[in-house]
Amino acid sequence: MTAETAPNEPAQHPHPVRRVISYLVPVAPLGDGDWRWRFTSTLALVGPGSVPFALMMFAIQNGLMATNYGIAVGAPITIATGAAIILARFRPVEAWLLVMASLVATALWTVTTKWEPWPLTVPSLFALMTVLFALGRDRRAWAGVLCWLGYAAVGAAAVWGVSSHRLSPMPQPVLDANPNPASDNLTLGLLLGAFAFLVGLTVRIWRQGRTRVAEKERVAEGERQRRRLLEERARIARELHDIVAHHMSVVAVQSSTAEYRLAGLDEDAKAEFRSISDQAREALAEMRRLLGVLRSEDDAGTREPQPGPEALHGLAEAVTRTGTPVDLEVGDLPDDLPETLALTVFRVVQEALSNVMRHAPGAHVHASVTSENGTLDVTVVNGPPPGGPGPTGRDGSGLGLVGMRERVALDGGDLVAEPTSEGGFRVRAVLPIRPTAEESA
Repeated sequence: MTAETAPNEPAQHPHPVRRVISYLVPVAPLGDGDWRWRFTSTLALVGPGSVPFALMMFAIQNGLMATNYGIAVGAPITIATGAAIILARFRPVEAWLLVMASLVATALWTVTTKWEPWPLTVPSLFALMTVLFALGRDRRAWAGVLCWLGYAAVGAAAVWGVSSHRLSPMPQPVLDANPNPASDNLTLGLLLGAFAFLVGLTVRIWRQGRTRVAEKERVAEGERQRRRLLEERARIARELHDIVAHHMSVVAVQSSTAEYRLAGLDEDAKAEFRSISDQAREALAEMRRLLGVLRSEDDAGTREPQPGPEALHGLAEAVTRTGTPVDLEVGDLPDDLPETLALTVFRVVQEALSNVMRHAPGAHVHASVTSENGTLDVTVVNGPPPGGPGPTGRDGSGLGLVGMRERVALDGGDLVAEPTSEGGFRVRAVLPIRPTAEESA
C-alpha cells in the first residue's frame, strides 16, 4: 500500500560471484556482494588490494629479475612486490616495509648490462605508488609523509652507494647513459610517489566530507521524524482535549445546578456541589491554557465536534468519487461508545484510505468496523492498483502508521499493518470497548 508503511524486507543473500570479486578486487567490503561496477570500481582494478594487479606486477617483476637484472633467483623481490600491493588494502605501513625490502634487495643483488630503472624497477614503482596512495587514503597524513621521506632516505643511500663505488649496478658502463641510474630513479620515485600520496589524501578528505554530510543528514532526518511524531501527538492531545472538555463542561453544569434541581438538599450537600462546580470550572480553565500551548495559530478550524463511526459513510463516498472504490461495512456498535474510541475508529479508517489513494490509487478497498466480545475490530484491506505499483514518493508526512499506532495504543488496543499475498495491504486495529482494570484503577 505504501513504501513508508511496508515492513522491512528480508535481506537478500549476496551473489556468490560478487562475493568472490569483493575478495579479489576492492570494490566492496570483504564478502559484500551488494555493489555495481562504477568508475571507482574500475579504478579499484589497479588499486590497493587488487589481486589481478598484484599478479600482473608479480609476473612482470619475475621476468625482469631473470632477464634484465642478472639474478636467477629473484623470488623474494618478486613476492614482496606482489604481496605489498595486496597488503596495502589492509596494512599499508607493513606494505611499505615490503616495498622498501624489495628496493634494498634489488640494490644489493642485481646488476644490469644496459640502462634499466634501478633500484626501483617498474613493478616496484607501481607498488610504491599503490602503497603511498593507500597511506594517504587510509592513514593519517603524517604517516604517509614519513613513509615518503623513508623512501627518499633509502633512494639517497642508493645514490650515495653508486657514487662511492660501493654499489655497481652497471659493471660495464653504457654509452650515453647516466653512470648513476639511482639518481634519476630517486627523482622519478619521489615525484610519482608524492602524486599518488596526494591523490590518496584527496580521496580521504572527500570520503570524510561525504561521511560528515551523511551523518548530518541522518541526524536531521531523525530530528524531522521526532518533530513530526511530537506534532502528531500534539494533534491527538488537542482532539482529546475537546472530548474531555465536553465531559468536564457537563460536570460543571450539573454540579452548579444540582441545588436548584434537587429538592431536600442540606447546606453541606449544596456546598459540596458548589465545590465540585468550582473545581470543574477551574479544570476547564487550566485545560484551555494547555490547549493554547498545544494549538498552533492555524488550528482555529479544529474547534468543532470530532467525527466518529457515523461519519465513515461520508468518508467512503468521498474516496469513491476520487476513483478508488470503497466497500464500507459498519456493524452494530454500542450506543455508549466512548468518544475517544469513536474518534480513533474514524482516524484509523481515514489514514488507511489516505494511504491507499496516495500509494495505490484506483485499488479496490474493503473497510469494516465490527463489534464482538467487548472489542472493536477495524479492518481496511486494499488490493493492488489496477495500473501496477503506485507512486513510491513520500509525499505524505511519513508518520501515517505512527499516528494510528499512537491512537490505538492510547485506547489500549493493537494495530497490525502488513502486505497481503495478492499485492495489496491490510491495516487492522483491535480496540477494547471498555478500559482494562489497570487503566481504570
